[in-house]
Amino acid sequence: MKFSTKLLIAGLSTGLGYEKAQALQEQRSLRSRLTEKTLPFIQVVPVIKNQADYQNALAKSAQHYRLPSIVEKLYDFHPTQNGSDVLELNPAIKKVSGEVIFYIHGGGYWGQPLIPHFNMLHQLANKLGSRIVLPIYPKAPAYKATDAYEMVLSAYQELLDDEHVDPQRITFMGDSAGGGLALALMQKLRDDHLSLPKRAVLLSPWLDVTNSNPKMSQIQPVDPMLDLKNLTRLGRGYIGDLDSHDPLASPIYGDSSELPSIYVFTGTHDILNADALKFQRLADQNDWNVTTFNYQKMNHVFSVFPIPEGTDSLNRIVHIIQSSDDQ
Repeated sequence: MKFSTKLLIAGLSTGLGYEKAQALQEQRSLRSRLTEKTLPFIQVVPVIKNQADYQNALAKSAQHYRLPSIVEKLYDFHPTQNGSDVLELNPAIKKVSGEVIFYIHGGGYWGQPLIPHFNMLHQLANKLGSRIVLPIYPKAPAYKATDAYEMVLSAYQELLDDEHVDPQRITFMGDSAGGGLALALMQKLRDDHLSLPKRAVLLSPWLDVTNSNPKMSQIQPVDPMLDLKNLTRLGRGYIGDLDSHDPLASPIYGDSSELPSIYVFTGTHDILNADALKFQRLADQNDWNVTTFNYQKMNHVFSVFPIPEGTDSLNRIVHIIQSSDDQ
C-alpha cells in the first residue's frame, strides 16, 4: 500500500470518527448527519433567481407530465388510464388490505414528484398492502392554486366513485406543498359536505405561502434544503388571483375543526417546522384533532430519506393507518 493511500484511509477514518462523535452528541443517527451534508447539493424545489429561470420553469410547467420509465420498472406505478395524470400503485393481490393512500406530492407547487417520493410510497404499499393514488396536479407558474385544487378534487371524486373503495379506508397524505394542499382540500370537502377521508398524514407541510412566521428566519441557518426567499417567490407564483391568506393556498388561516385526525411529521432543521408547531398550537387552542411528531435535527421531508429517523416515521405512519383505535 502506498504511503499516500495510507494517509487517505487514515484521514477518512478520522473524519468518520469525528462525524460519529458529533452524531452521538447531537442524539441523532450518523446516517442522518451525513445525509444532511449532501442536501445542499440536491434541488428539491425549482430555484428562481432571474427571468431566465422563470421562463424555463414556465415552459416546463406547461408541458404534460410523463412518468419516467424507471419509476414504472422499479416501483410499479402506472397511469389509472391512458393519458391520465393520476398514477396508482396496486400491491400484490395477496397483500391487499383495502386501505388507500391518496398522496399529494410536494415540490413547492412548481416541481414534479421525485424518485424518493415513489420509493417511499412503494415501501408503504408493501408494508400496508394499500393502494396508492397519486394525482400529478398542474404546476406553477403556468397553472395556479385553483387549477391544482380542481384537479386534485376531481381525482379524489373519481376515487370515491369506485364502488370498491370505502372512504373510511382512505388516508390523505402529502409532503411539503402537497401537505398544505391536502389540508386545504379537507377544509373544502367539509365545507361542501363531501365525503372526507379517515385521516390525514402531513409530512413537513407548507401551510402558509406567505412565509411570514418570524421563527422561519431563525431556523434558516440550519436548513440545508429550503431557502426562505426562494420559497416565498414560488408561493407568489402559485396563488394566482387568490389572496395569499386564502385557506386554499395557506390552510393555516382556515378552520380545521370537524376534520378527521391529522398527523403532522416535522423536523427542527426545516424552516416549515415553525408553522407546523404553530398549527399544533392553534389545534390545541381550538380543539382540532391534530397530533404532531416533532423530530429533533431532522430536515425537510426527512421521511423520504434512507435514515433511521425516516424509517421510524414511516413505521409510525404504518401503525397509525393500521390502528383500529384511530378516530
